[in-house]
Amino acid sequence: MEKKTTDKKKKQGKSLTKKITGWLHLWLGLVSGIIVLVVTLSGTMFVFCDEIIDLCGGDAKYVQVPANAAKMPPEELLAKFHQQVPDRKAFYFDTYKEADRSFRVASATKPPKDKNAPKVGKPKGRGPRGVFAYHYLDPYTGKIKGSTKSYEFFYVVAHIHAQLLAGKFGKTVVGVASIIFFAQLIGGLILWWPKKWNKTTRTAAFKIKSGTKWRRKNYDFHNVFGFYSLLPAVFITITGLIMAYKILTDLTQEAFGGVADAHTIAEKYEPKFDPKKKALSYTDFVNKSFKDFPEAKQFRMSIPRNDSATVYNVVAAKFIGLKSLVHGKSMETDKYTGQEIQYPKEVQMHEVIEHMNFDLHVGYWGGMFGKIFTFAVGIVCTSLPVTGFLIWWGRRKKSPKKSTEVKNIHQHRKEHHEQPI
Repeated sequence: MEKKTTDKKKKQGKSLTKKITGWLHLWLGLVSGIIVLVVTLSGTMFVFCDEIIDLCGGDAKYVQVPANAAKMPPEELLAKFHQQVPDRKAFYFDTYKEADRSFRVASATKPPKDKNAPKVGKPKGRGPRGVFAYHYLDPYTGKIKGSTKSYEFFYVVAHIHAQLLAGKFGKTVVGVASIIFFAQLIGGLILWWPKKWNKTTRTAAFKIKSGTKWRRKNYDFHNVFGFYSLLPAVFITITGLIMAYKILTDLTQEAFGGVADAHTIAEKYEPKFDPKKKALSYTDFVNKSFKDFPEAKQFRMSIPRNDSATVYNVVAAKFIGLKSLVHGKSMETDKYTGQEIQYPKEVQMHEVIEHMNFDLHVGYWGGMFGKIFTFAVGIVCTSLPVTGFLIWWGRRKKSPKKSTEVKNIHQHRKEHHEQPI
């Protein structure tokens, strides 16, 4: 009698919860798989953008220091830059405390002057913003030493990640795919959870079995590495959704002491344009920042779009990357006095929360360790749609004999023995 009861339980197989979860996990994965693959791969590529951009700069990042020579002021170097590449417009520059470092200019190709020119087939640029690039100038002569379009590459990668280069529609698609991926992670945990915990099921749940064929290894990789990356993957997905959806952004700001309409409030505290007043020179801002932040080795300043702008964004830090900074500060400053604008506490918190969420999403929270960790999680997340598809495809193509073998992979988690394949 006891044996018949045991056999009946074995025949029952998966619970209703796991059957429903498995069905949803399969079809949601098939529907969103390609989008998730593109989003996770592009996000993973972006993690080491700073290191790759520096590598692409090569020898142009350094110059030979002439005897008894001083660096040219930023205004003169920018003028030299525009003389040499008149088809480009600078939008920020980096200068360094070290004497042998080049002056770096971030710029974009200018759109055609003809306003009636057709939007399709423009000879230069990707829309009105143009193509981004970094140029390295000798700070003592103003001569361009080299350039790299790695800036453009990672700008495109970031926008593939956020919106598939398809504007608002792409952003919506990515947002929906991210929500599905979040659900997939939770569903994957339910499917991974063994019915009984014993030595055999623990081994199967946490280790990849050696000496098996590729189908079993693929199954183990999907389940085991999927489990190990679950918590950080959930965290990365949540921080991404916070950036993607304004309602989540606002809720996060309110929850942590920020304010949703920070930019509107900030404008009330910014100086008004006065044509009678003279703005400080860029050199004044450089010298003041290096004086106020002795540890800083790099200074960045956004070039105002027009003369009526009264606020300069300046950054002084030990290192400033494409979207990161190490041991430093980003400030909005009064162009007439050079002083940091004193915004209300909730506006300041808005910026702190926004940058913190971004750093948590891309791995900038823990220096090189944080980047390596996030990159590894990204690799696993990128592989999940692929390994999941191969599991499904293998089941479709298997023979009746192999069908029984693959079922044993699932069955061993419920029983006290394991059927190898």
